[in-house]
Amino acid sequence: MAAKKSVLVVGHGPIGHSFIEKLVERHADFEISVLCEEPRPAYNRVMLTQYFENKDADKHDAMKLSYVSEAELKELSVKLIYGRAIAIDREARSVSYTMLGKGEEGSSSVSYDVLVLATGSFCFVPPVPGMTLPEKKNVHWPDDPASRPEGVFVYRTIEDLEGLLTAAKAGATRAVVIGGGLLGLEAAKAVYDLKMESHVLEMAPYLMPTQLNEPAGTVLTQKIQALGISVHVGVQIKEIVHTEDGKVRGIRILEKGADEPVLLECDLVVVSCGVRPRDSLAGNCGLELGARGGVK
Repeated sequence: MAAKKSVLVVGHGPIGHSFIEKLVERHADFEISVLCEEPRPAYNRVMLTQYFENKDADKHDAMKLSYVSEAELKELSVKLIYGRAIAIDREARSVSYTMLGKGEEGSSSVSYDVLVLATGSFCFVPPVPGMTLPEKKNVHWPDDPASRPEGVFVYRTIEDLEGLLTAAKAGATRAVVIGGGLLGLEAAKAVYDLKMESHVLEMAPYLMPTQLNEPAGTVLTQKIQALGISVHVGVQIKEIVHTEDGKVRGIRILEKGADEPVLLECDLVVVSCGVRPRDSLAGNCGLELGARGGVK
């Protein structure tokens, strides 16, 4: 009897999990493994704000967002590997990865007959002074919290939300969200629900410029402000200002029509300025990338 072919899926987000479901549904005769870089199986990122429904920071249930449990994957004969892919050897048909929480010292590899890349995207962080720590850049994980100063967050994973909850419990009272798109407004609502003073900064003249025209965006701005969330549109972000011990102190911005920048004081910054394709793994193994990112 011929051995089953092995399929390795890199990335256990919504798309990676959807692919696995379809493969299992069609009774494909494969041994399926999935490499997951978060400490839990796939979940619904679109519903992240539901994580804040319970205002008690000790009673948030990540399973409410889950697509599948570890036990369910096991029942489907899908091998779940917690680790972050760092390199593909196409000739040897293997993927090197670091095991979660163990860094380079905990590296390993997994072989495959068929490789499926479902690496998704990462949060775009504007190249603003004070926003990142260049010396701690992680080429394998663009969203690595260690690559940002204390108090600077992105809004993408459950771990990001837990970081916001921890900051709220530690006494953070004022948050600034960079980005007035749909996800940015969700982030602003999230920190507002955590009883923080909430500000939204949008570089365009009105909110949600990708989805709305200016009259509609202006009406939305009024509605958001009526909720108690401050909106700043047409702003330029000059720098993130820190205290001597490295914590966020505020954002220096140039308001629309102003001559000089002002300091908008805050305890934390949430970046929600869109995403970029997570294509470095593919590019580094020789796959051709598109002009705007992603595999051709």
